[in-house]
Amino acid sequence: MNSGIGAFIRRALGNEQIRYLLVAGTTTLGYLGLLALLLSTGMPYMYAILLAQAVTIGVAFPTYRRLIFRSTNPWRRDLPRFVGVWGSGFVAGVVATPALVELAGIPPLPAQVVAVVAVAVLSYLGHRFVSFGAAR
Repeated sequence: MNSGIGAFIRRALGNEQIRYLLVAGTTTLGYLGLLALLLSTGMPYMYAILLAQAVTIGVAFPTYRRLIFRSTNPWRRDLPRFVGVWGSGFVAGVVATPALVELAGIPPLPAQVVAVVAVAVLSYLGHRFVSFGAAR
């Protein structure tokens, strides 16, 4: 029975989309936790988002590159494309979050969660085909 579970896990981890869900999901939870912590200090939500994003991208690039997309490109080639894709998602979140907070009256953390979920699929496609696409 254990070998069946091990084989299942190996097959699952061999799937790029599952690796993305696991790694990006964990990264997102870390980001949201950091954001919640920063918001709890009374920091204005836009500053908290900027700081949490800066910390998270430092963790996201190497983990996405190695664990999800398994890029063999030189990291100096992947990094600018990664930052471009990440930045696009960030801009979408920075536009969506204030709109949800100021126009819809949603508190900042739930508004950021909505923005992150909305960007997730496009982010995966951007990283797959732009950030690390040349490795294929």
